[in-house]
Amino acid sequence: MKSGILKAVFAFLLIASLTLLTGCASEDTFPEDQFQVIFVDYDGTVLKTIDCIQSEVCEITPPEEPDNKDNSYFTRWSVFPEHFSEIDRTTTIKAIYTLDNRVITIFGRSVVFYSFFIMMGIVVALIMAVRETKRHGMKSDDFIDGFLWIVPVAILGARLWYVIFEWSEFTGGGFFPSLLRMIGFQSGRLDFSTFGLSGLAIHGAFVTALICAFFYVRKRKIDLYAILDIVAIGFILAQAFGRWGNFFNQEAHGYVVGGMNNGTAVLSLEEQYRFLRYTLHLPEFIVNNMYIPRGFHSLAVEPVTGFYHPTFFYESSLNLIGFSIMLVLRRLRKVRVGELLSFYLIWYGGVRIFIETMRTDPLTFELFGITFKSAIVTSVLMILGGILFSVFLRIKKNHKTYGDVDGHFGWVKPETES
Repeated sequence: MKSGILKAVFAFLLIASLTLLTGCASEDTFPEDQFQVIFVDYDGTVLKTIDCIQSEVCEITPPEEPDNKDNSYFTRWSVFPEHFSEIDRTTTIKAIYTLDNRVITIFGRSVVFYSFFIMMGIVVALIMAVRETKRHGMKSDDFIDGFLWIVPVAILGARLWYVIFEWSEFTGGGFFPSLLRMIGFQSGRLDFSTFGLSGLAIHGAFVTALICAFFYVRKRKIDLYAILDIVAIGFILAQAFGRWGNFFNQEAHGYVVGGMNNGTAVLSLEEQYRFLRYTLHLPEFIVNNMYIPRGFHSLAVEPVTGFYHPTFFYESSLNLIGFSIMLVLRRLRKVRVGELLSFYLIWYGGVRIFIETMRTDPLTFELFGITFKSAIVTSVLMILGGILFSVFLRIKKNHKTYGDVDGHFGWVKPETES
């Protein structure tokens, strides 16, 4: 009897539980012949919900563009409007924004990725250089001492190189305001809230570093050619890092994807996006940040709103390839010490010429009524200099090779005496 009552109670509870569960499920289930299109902001905030019926045409119109995030701006919806009519199931459409170019903000002052990546490149280059000095039998302290005063001078050289070719941008309003703008005070006043070296030219840094290195090694009486190779390896690696700062600033980019025809972009926004994302297979975050509004820097640089070629990425990738080749060359016995500098001059000169054919904001100068791109002229001179320097090292008798440096391919570590 008791057993029967217990079974009946158990059966009742089971049926009641199933009924409740079935009820909960039916309440949360959207009708099969209906679906929703939900527009959400970057933080998940629902901006608009549209209810649609499968058998009927659904009018899907996005909400007003959301307010820009702090230091970022809205670019597009995750689904292009051309495909709204193809939506036939519940879909969440997200707002896409550009990346914030700040690493951190402290007491109202921001550290931006531009300076962050430059410093990262310098630090990594220094670590590489210290390892190389040991291979060449030099004291790392000698290199670090030179590094500490050459780097600031090289940055100054990069700034002055940029200023020379953009002279009109910094002059005006008198001598001292012009001077302040040249050294980084953008307002032309001694106001640290506007301080920042927003214009640097890598060629100026390289030339300055070479000149300083020449005088430094003569003073310390250390191997000039070995130092030049060490500087070259570090320099190309630092450049690969530094270009990512341009990416976060949305600057130093190429022309609009697909080009222009009579002032109009040849490709639609979606076609531009798909070329970068699926033809070149670039990561989503890079493609999204290459969407730049018309005139963001100037109408001459961004004549239309669209996706622009990420020349920073092309150059950074090619620099990393060059760096990898240099790591191999420094292990080959027949490579002369100093020829890594030659390789750098030729490789980077070629890379920069390729990149400059795509850039929309090159530094230029006029000579005999002809406008030249300063980076291309400098790069041609770099290539010629690299070839001539390699020939000089080859005809120089008894010049040291990497076969004389510890760590080459085939090198065997000497046994230590017990």
